[in-house]
Amino acid sequence: MPALWFRHFFRFSLSLCLLMFASLSQAQTENSRAMSDTFSLSAGGYSIFRADTTLSLTEKNVGGGAAFRPTDTLGLDLENSVLKIDGHYRFSPRSQVVFSWYRSDSDATKTLDNDVEWVDKNGNQATIAAGSKVDSSLLFDITKASYYWSFYHNDKVELMAGAGLHVSRFEIDLDVKTDPSGTVSTQSTRKGDHTLPLPTLGFGMNYRVNPKLFWFMRAEGFYLEYDDWRGLFSELQVGTEYNVWRNLGVGVGLVTTNLNVTETTSRYRFRYDNRLSGANLYLSWRM
Repeated sequence: MPALWFRHFFRFSLSLCLLMFASLSQAQTENSRAMSDTFSLSAGGYSIFRADTTLSLTEKNVGGGAAFRPTDTLGLDLENSVLKIDGHYRFSPRSQVVFSWYRSDSDATKTLDNDVEWVDKNGNQATIAAGSKVDSSLLFDITKASYYWSFYHNDKVELMAGAGLHVSRFEIDLDVKTDPSGTVSTQSTRKGDHTLPLPTLGFGMNYRVNPKLFWFMRAEGFYLEYDDWRGLFSELQVGTEYNVWRNLGVGVGLVTTNLNVTETTSRYRFRYDNRLSGANLYLSWRM
């Protein structure tokens, strides 16, 4: 009788161990698959809740020109919501390409309270008098692509480092109408149209809380000087994502970006400072 009881107990224990092992293996497989998706694409609304932008264009030899914040001087509202697209393609367990894109633009019409001194790209000084009606627009377009290598990767944690290219395109247009005194003639002038590619270095981390939930962190930055250009870029992004159904997930992240660009030629010096902070709410598809 004890031998029979022992055989039943042994079979039950063995079955229980096999069941636990199978469940653990399945969970590890789900975690490993979730941490090693071959492809992902996400799209959502990037809500910019803090924007601090300064533009200046001055004559190099004389020092005359203007430095102003478009929000205060021109009435441009940069705190808006835009479409943001992110994704990655993993072509090996430790190697992947990450990409991102978003674009923000703003338009405004305002009557200037004070004179604005400006220097065009040919080095000619101009004064936009107080009382002039100015139709303005400001656009910036951000595209990023990076290669990341996972130097530590298990079922829970992935640590990676990489390098890539950050391309910023920004432009500002001013249409100046004659002021009430008639001292400024009607004119249409583009004040800045620049595209600047900057190489970046980055670090990232993914942490799997459970098979459906993970959080992530990305940090990128670089400083570069070449020819007439000097650029400084940094970005920090943290967020979390939850798998709601099969390959579909929903996520939220916080992003802070700083960009400083200076172009110095024989005639003028152009400087663009842009600091943005926003929240990104998105849907993702992973395979």
